[in-house]
Amino acid sequence: MKIKIIVLLLIWLCSTIIAQDKLVFGVNPYRNPEELRELYSELITYLEKSLNKEIVFVISKDYDHLVSLIENGSVDIASVSPKLFATLRQNVPNTHYLATLEMISENGQKESSYQGLIVTRADSSIVTLHDLRGKRFGFTDVSSTSGYVYPRFLMKQQGVDPLHDLSQTYMLKKHTKVLQALLEKSIDAGAVASGAYYNLSTEEQNKIRILATTEEIPLDVMVASSKLNPAFINQIQQSLMLFSSHQTKNDAIVGFTQKPLTLYDRLNTLE
Repeated sequence: MKIKIIVLLLIWLCSTIIAQDKLVFGVNPYRNPEELRELYSELITYLEKSLNKEIVFVISKDYDHLVSLIENGSVDIASVSPKLFATLRQNVPNTHYLATLEMISENGQKESSYQGLIVTRADSSIVTLHDLRGKRFGFTDVSSTSGYVYPRFLMKQQGVDPLHDLSQTYMLKKHTKVLQALLEKSIDAGAVASGAYYNLSTEEQNKIRILATTEEIPLDVMVASSKLNPAFINQIQQSLMLFSSHQTKNDAIVGFTQKPLTLYDRLNTLE
C-alpha cells in the first residue's frame, strides 16, 4: 500500500476524515519530512501488512502539538521522544506504552539508547561548558530529550543557567538545523542527538568539537491512544515486537524492545 504523509501545520486533523480501515501514525518533527518518511517507511509497510490497515503518516508541527493529537484521539499510534513520553505519562496517564525503538548506532550495533551532545565548532574558543556564558546557543525544542532537557541539565550542573547566562537562545526544532546553524556560524554552540552528529560527513564532523556528552538516554517510544480497542492495542504491540529489519545504515529502525518505564519517568526530575 502507498504510504500517505500529512505534515500538519495547524491542528485541523479530525477523526471523521480517517476511515476505520486506516490507522493514523504520528511522529515528532525532529527531522525534515523526507528524512522522516525514509526512516519510518519500512516499519509502516510492515505494519500495513501485519495489521491489514492503511497507515496515514502524520508529522506534527511541534512536540506539544503531537501531545494534543494523542490526547484528542486524532492520532492512533505515535513515535514520541523520551521526554515527551514522560510528559504523557504525567498528563495523559492512560496512554499505552507499546515498545521502545531499536536503531543502528554509529558503531554499527543495534542499540535501544543514545546520547545527547553539546557541540561547538572546532575552531571555537569555547573549551568547557563554563565558556558558554554570553554565547549564542541552539536547542531543538523544550520537549526534546537530547536537544534540550539533558543538555540544559548538564549546563546547570556546571553552574550555567541557559535562561540567564546565554546571550541568545534559539529553538531550531530539528537537530540538523542546529548543526547547520553551527557550521554556518549563526550560533556558537548547540545541543543535538548523537545520531545527528554521526550522520554528518567526515569533513563536517571535523569542523565540530564535542564539549559534553549526556548519559545514556532510552530511545523513542511507540505509544497507542486509549481510544483504540484494547485487543487491537495488544495486536499492534505484538506486531512491533516481531518487527525485524536487516538495514545496516546508521540510525535505521531495526526492531523494538521493552524498557522499564522508570527510565522515562526520571526525565521529569531533571531540572
